[in-house]
Amino acid sequence: MNDTLVVYYSFTGNSKSIANYVKNKLHADILELEPMVPFSTDYNQVVEEWQNNDIKRDVEIKKITTDLTKYKKIVLITCTWWYGISPVMKKFLKNYDLSKKDIIVASTNAGWIGHCFKDYETLLPNSNIKGELNIVFSAEDNKRDQMLTSTEEIDNWIKKL
Repeated sequence: MNDTLVVYYSFTGNSKSIANYVKNKLHADILELEPMVPFSTDYNQVVEEWQNNDIKRDVEIKKITTDLTKYKKIVLITCTWWYGISPVMKKFLKNYDLSKKDIIVASTNAGWIGHCFKDYETLLPNSNIKGELNIVFSAEDNKRDQMLTSTEEIDNWIKKL
């Protein structure tokens, strides 16, 4: 039985690509988080609605059917939303108990990490956070899927779990 689960939310696909990379490296199971109501595909509309993202603000998410109790290790990967973790990941962490689990966290972004790792600490008070990684992608419009963080950095982060 696999004891590692990769949990992720991805708005643009960058976090998804990292989650799949980690899943394959660890031979782990994977769980994609989804909002109950999808966000707009119009980036400007999302900015207008979510630029005041804080730890208290979240969204309803689709119910998960994965049995979290069978996993000892959890890898959490989400995109940065206005200097914090995504509302989808926040809701997951508020709704599901990951206490006494070994946790490794990552945030994908274009260089503006903000308080993402503090958000994880706040929402996981009874978990053992073993490592964190800021995964940076290009901020240029036509290169937003180009990862600037090296694969070696990701591999070293994975080894912490």
